[in-house]
Amino acid sequence: MESKLKKNQSPIIGVIGGLGPHAGLDFVRKIFTNTRAVTDQEHMDCILVSCPSVVPDRTEYLLTKKGENPALGMFESARRLQNAGACYASVACNTAHASEIFSPFCEMVKDFLPGLTIVNMLETCASYCKGKRRLGLLATIGTHTSGVYKEYFSANNNFELMEPDDQGQKSIHEAIFNEKFGIKAHSYDIKPEARERISQEIHKFIEKGAEAIILGCTELPLAVQVRDFTVPLIDPGLITARRLIELAAPEKLMEANS
Repeated sequence: MESKLKKNQSPIIGVIGGLGPHAGLDFVRKIFTNTRAVTDQEHMDCILVSCPSVVPDRTEYLLTKKGENPALGMFESARRLQNAGACYASVACNTAHASEIFSPFCEMVKDFLPGLTIVNMLETCASYCKGKRRLGLLATIGTHTSGVYKEYFSANNNFELMEPDDQGQKSIHEAIFNEKFGIKAHSYDIKPEARERISQEIHKFIEKGAEAIILGCTELPLAVQVRDFTVPLIDPGLITARRLIELAAPEKLMEANS
């Protein structure tokens, strides 16, 4: 039996996951936990497309410029989302927002998927951070090398983006990618070494006067607790999940920190 959408049904939210898979799941969880709902039926209709097999590693592509542009696989995921009825969607990956990847992806969506609105995670984060002057950034080496955060935050007057030194960037990159203790390999059993590496770099930022610290990789929020630190930890995925709800059904958006 074919089901029909109710006239008062909210627009469907889509998430382009698989970059990595557990981060995509975490992004969807943030949509659910920020939705004002007391019954199953009051929650948002949400579709996660997680197809890691068709999206090459973003950092490797940015560093080597070899192989297929991840934008192609991201577009395939977006196509599946629109076919399933999604109206608004985001890419659950910070590094994928580098212009070499995100710009061709958005062009393809604009040309071939006119019914799907892509909510830019870094643009949303930059808007959220207006007024903050000293921000620390923890991210993959690909994100740091691309300068994508500087690009999106350039309009923020008096803004200073603090980044780890080369050794610190390598340490965070290992905390994310290392096969023995990295978050991608152990997303539901975060290893102490990964937590310790992240904590060390956060404390370095705090000592240098950072007002807040951006967790600029969707894996990082899986490994840290905001209450463990004396400055705010900004999660672009959380901010964007809330923005998707606000666009699709503003009356269902819970108050921040509620």
